[in-house]
Amino acid sequence: MRKAGRIDHSVYNVGLMSAQADVIEAREEVARAGEHIYEQSLRSLLEPAHTGRLVLIHLPSHDYFLGDSLVEGSDRLREKYPNAGRGEVYARRVGQEAVIRARTPRVTGEQL
Repeated sequence: MRKAGRIDHSVYNVGLMSAQADVIEAREEVARAGEHIYEQSLRSLLEPAHTGRLVLIHLPSHDYFLGDSLVEGSDRLREKYPNAGRGEVYARRVGQEAVIRARTPRVTGEQL
C-alpha cells in the first residue's frame, strides 16, 4: 500500500508479527508435549543418574536420546529418526526446571 508516495509497511509488519506468533505458539505446544512425556515417563528413569545431561525426546514415538551436548543427542536421535522434522523433537536438561514460555515482548508486544 502507498501513502503519499511512500509504501505503508505496517500491513506487512502485522503479517510478519502474526507469523512469528504462530511459530511461538507451535514451539510452546512442542514444549508442553515434551514436558508431559518427560514428567509422565522419563523423570523417574533419568533422575538423578543423568542429571545435567541433555535429553532429546522424539515426540511421535516417545523415544528419548541422551547426550552431553545438543549435537551429541541430536546425532543419536538422527541415527534412528533421520527425517525427524521441526515440531517432532523436544530437548531439555535432565533434572533442571524447563522453560516452556517462548514469548518475547518484542514479538508479541506483551508486558513481562
